[in-house]
Amino acid sequence: MVYSILFMIVGLALLIKGADLLVKGATEIAKRFNISEMLIGIIIVGLGTSLPEILITINSSINNHPDLIIGNAIGSCVCNLLFVIGIASICQPLKIDERLLKFHLPLSLFATVILSIVTNFGERYEITRVEGAILLIITLIYLIYTCVEGKVENIENQRALNKEFKSKEAQKRLSVITIILHILVGFIALKYGADFVVDNATNVARDFNVSESLISLTIIAVGTALPEIVTSIIAAIKKDPDLAMGNVIGSNIYNLILLPSLGAVISPIKYDTQFNFTILFIFLVILYMMFSEKIKRHKGLITRKKGLTLIIIYILYILRMIAVQ
Repeated sequence: MVYSILFMIVGLALLIKGADLLVKGATEIAKRFNISEMLIGIIIVGLGTSLPEILITINSSINNHPDLIIGNAIGSCVCNLLFVIGIASICQPLKIDERLLKFHLPLSLFATVILSIVTNFGERYEITRVEGAILLIITLIYLIYTCVEGKVENIENQRALNKEFKSKEAQKRLSVITIILHILVGFIALKYGADFVVDNATNVARDFNVSESLISLTIIAVGTALPEIVTSIIAAIKKDPDLAMGNVIGSNIYNLILLPSLGAVISPIKYDTQFNFTILFIFLVILYMMFSEKIKRHKGLITRKKGLTLIIIYILYILRMIAVQ
């Protein structure tokens, strides 16, 4: 048990350092290419921090564990929307970018509807290879659109930038190679840090005779979201709220569309209708994020009080899931 605890500490250290490097690299990319940190959060950070879920999906599909694919995907979404945003906003109140409210959050809502349709309608409760391919195409279109959005923003920002300011900022910027190294090392540290924490926390839990179901609902669910959690916290502390929000929303869209599509393309996914409750719950949480009167009152700001409310809702969700096991 002592070694497990030591490896957990090493894992946490890797997570913190990896997130710090990733946030720094992503921020530098945003500055160098004059693109908002929100879009960098969606395109690079969101996809990168979803790597644990992607790897679990591929492995689960090859080994025929469909429940793990869907459970991992939607469980991470709930964790992102409630726990990750909640923790990050307690560290630093988060401002919701106008584009998130107008496009990316509604797309997350659309993704939950699409996932519900492909899983609940048809002759059998499953996601076929054809449906998986369609979801994969939707993901690619979203990525292309977001990249184009970033390119347009780049052109607009370049026109608006003052040349003198731009030259002074350029002198302070990291080289392209250094930025790439920051991001690559950050991703690697996040990946292995999450593995160390999850694997060794599971070992400690088993030493205390904690049930497998409870381990999967708590340690595994939060563990696969650790890259998002730590990255968003570091981004919030460094006062990069757009990067934190972009990371969460981007990861959610990938979780809802990309993960099921990858799994289904490898092997059709049998669907358990017990997941419908969580999908509906995600739908309602996104609606709450979009239309909450508190958000409007604070001009799109997720306050510390609201962050605490999100964490409490997440705890109640976990308790409900444990109760029905």
